[in-house]
Amino acid sequence: MFVAATAVSIATLAPKTSVAQSADTAAATSAGSMLRAEMMSRKAEREASSARTRRQANGLAQVPKPAASGAASPDDFNSSLETPKPGFLHPDSPGVHANVTIGSQYATGDTGYRRNNLPGSIDATAFIGFEKYTRLFAGYYQPEFYPIGFDRGVVPTYVADSATGFTSPGGRSNCQAFGPGNLNLTGLVPNCPADLHAVTFNGNKQYQNDASVKNQVLILSLQKIIYIAGLVPIVISPTYTVTKGEIGGGDDVFLTYSPQTQQVHRSHLRGSQVKSVFLSLPFANSSKLFGVYTVGPQWLLNTNGNNQTNHAQIFQVLDLRYFANDSTTLFFQPSILQAYLPNDPYPERIPTIITGFSHKIGGKNSPLFIQGLLQGGTPVNPPYGKTGRIGVIDNTCVRDYPNCVANPDPRSNIAVTFGGTKAATFELQVGLGTPSVIPL
Repeated sequence: MFVAATAVSIATLAPKTSVAQSADTAAATSAGSMLRAEMMSRKAEREASSARTRRQANGLAQVPKPAASGAASPDDFNSSLETPKPGFLHPDSPGVHANVTIGSQYATGDTGYRRNNLPGSIDATAFIGFEKYTRLFAGYYQPEFYPIGFDRGVVPTYVADSATGFTSPGGRSNCQAFGPGNLNLTGLVPNCPADLHAVTFNGNKQYQNDASVKNQVLILSLQKIIYIAGLVPIVISPTYTVTKGEIGGGDDVFLTYSPQTQQVHRSHLRGSQVKSVFLSLPFANSSKLFGVYTVGPQWLLNTNGNNQTNHAQIFQVLDLRYFANDSTTLFFQPSILQAYLPNDPYPERIPTIITGFSHKIGGKNSPLFIQGLLQGGTPVNPPYGKTGRIGVIDNTCVRDYPNCVANPDPRSNIAVTFGGTKAATFELQVGLGTPSVIPL
């Protein structure tokens, strides 16, 4: 079965948010739902078994009360619990279950470009159940955002030796003190230092940088329930995540500069492939409260661009859900995400919080729902070692000087140095069926 929904979100994020790694939160949440269904099914089985034992003790088991025509007896109900019925709330039974979401986003900050417009997106999730305890989770997402810290104003601009033929310590010189005798070119060369809001000539705005981002994320996770000592269920989830994206309506191939290696790379800024193995362990389960902790190592399949290492990074999510009533669920998910894209010299560690609610309008059996999510996170180890360096740190002219300073193009003549990832997003989703899991 398929469900279509319409989503409206309000978002402001950083230009290199770790969409691949944060989409893995969807796999963790999916594993949590699988555990919840299994544990509630076992709980119902135990309660039904206790009820039979009490009836036998009271001498009632030999004289069962006839069920009304078409109604299920308690024993029929108990046997049905052993194989959950197909459905969107607990798609953990054999078969295929899927939904599709169509969304639009709007950046709340002043992006200065087309007044916050974003192109729209489609998200889809599917569950393929091979048997009760094994399923394949597949998710395709198109998260969109406009970066925090990109169009923030003036940033330092450098000129690489390769663009001028001069030599200098570090392989580049600041355009504010560049040339024979350290001639200061500020005011003489247009846009030195660079104004990311716009390039200006003689005080007139010529064009505005478009930093809007649209990602495509595919995640595949094979989820298997196993029991520890026959008592505690856990889920093991080998997972593969691949990401690519578009920036400013074009591709994501940019020139990036690494101060560590003093080299320029042409990189897919939004591209990554990540392999992971997650372990999900429940720690609370009742009619009102459910909690599960997911942890596991992650690696890049390949290093690219400025990447220096590829050690295992530990992904962690604490998924806590409160069932206020049959129609309303509140959720709180603190996590530690790992961002490692080609412009990163090393992985960023990003403590993140996702919280929100989902509500069935018209009762638990109604197809109409509303869901709201508030998400945010800031790196504790931003690249290049300076706290608060978010978004674009500086630009480096690598060819065509001085025209590259006057007309910077990060795809051809300006190499960008990116700092840390900062995210702050609110998303509101209204639709039919059951809301999908949405990545940061």
